[in-house]
Parts: sequence; structure tokens; C-alpha cells
Amino acid sequence: MNERHQDIVISIVDAVRAVLREKQVTFDEYRAGFHHLIETAAAKETGLLLDMFFNQTICDTEMQHRMGTRSNVEGPYFLEGAPMVTDEIKVRGDVDPLLIRGQVKDTNDNPLPDVDVDIWFSSPDGFYSGFADDYPQEYFRGKLITDKNGRFCVKGSIPGEYPITRERHGPTGSLIASLGGQGRRPRHVHQKYRKPGFQTLTTQAYFAGSKYLDEDPVESVFDDLVHEVKVEEGIKVLTLAIVLDPS
Repeated sequence: MNERHQDIVISIVDAVRAVLREKQVTFDEYRAGFHHLIETAAAKETGLLLDMFFNQTICDTEMQHRMGTRSNVEGPYFLEGAPMVTDEIKVRGDVDPLLIRGQVKDTNDNPLPDVDVDIWFSSPDGFYSGFADDYPQEYFRGKLITDKNGRFCVKGSIPGEYPITRERHGPTGSLIASLGGQGRRPRHVHQKYRKPGFQTLTTQAYFAGSKYLDEDPVESVFDDLVHEVKVEEGIKVLTLAIVLDPS
């Protein structure tokens, strides 16, 4: 463990101990939390729990040193190795088609060609491919490359709103309920942008007018990430303007 890791871990432990002392947490309360964490791990929701409370904090910290598009929660459902696509991401089921198009620039307003763009989103019923038996990894996610003008355009589908946990009585869902919150995330499309010489950007696009924008359990909805979806020639269109920061 290097010096920075040691500093961070010790600081976290000290902070938790300070709360335990301040709130005079009892042994029974401590063991209840202890067992909840064990249940969370058994349900394979550890990543979900951590991302729900802490991922956006890391993104906010990143934005203190960035000028480009806002960094936003990656979430636990990103997968490397998404299929390469040119004009269409494979979807299945009763979908509402969505055209996702955008342009990537640097902070000096210069278009950026050859940017690796990962796009992933949930199925209409709120599942992510590669994590649900009905949806193998080649569905609802794809990788593409921006053209010489930094542009990309790909057809996908409107994602579904989905609960933070598939069952409300799951350990993460029960914790949300105990805190007085609701467990459903608003519709969103995930993106990750990568190009040598630039900071990797992971972000999300939310849909204006959709449910739960004001009560997102992850607290990661920001006005500059909420987009109006327009209809062109009978298809809904999401248009993105992305700015990457230099490394």
C-alpha cells in the first residue's frame, strides 16, 4: 500500500469511528449494519450500494479540475468489450427507437476525430445487457468512433426507468426505503469517451420531462445533463455536445 492509499484508508476509518462515537452507536445497531453489508455482498449489490452513495461525489471532485462536459456516475453496469457499431446498436423487444447523435470537441472548440465512444442504456423494462439472462452483452450497448469532424450518430432505443434494485426488499432497496427515499432512477443514456491526450469522460444524458428527475436516489441529475428530445422524420432524437479536457 502506497502512502496515498494509506492516507485515504486511515482517514475513512477515522471518519467512521468519529460518527460511531458522536452518535453513540450501540452494539446492536453496529451488528445490524454489519449484517446488512453481508447481505448486500451476498446479493451482489456491493457495487450498486457504493455507487449510489459515493460515485457522484468522485465526479463532483473531478469537476473541480475540469472545464469540459460534466462527469457523471458510471454505475455498476458498464462492460468493456461492447460490440463495435457504425449506425445502429442492437436492441430487442418492444422498443421506442431513439437516434443518438453528437459531436465531441476539445476545450478550444476544435472537433475531435477518432474518439472511442461507449454508449449503453437499459432495456425498456429496465435491465442492462450482460447482467440479465434475456439480454446478452451485444444488446443495448455499443462502441463507435467519431468521424473527422468529431461527430457520431447511432440508432438505439429509449431506456426504461428502473429500480435501484430489482426487488424493493433487496438490501439496497430496503436501505433506500428506510431513509425515506424512492428507488427508481430516471431514464438516462450512459456514455464514456476516450482519446489519447485527453481525460476520459464518463457521463449520462437524462431526458427532460421524465419521471424521478427531482428524486434520483443517486443524486446525479444536473440541469446541464438534462436534454430535450426532439422528433425528426418520425423518430426521437437525442443530441449531445461533448467537450473533453486535455490530460
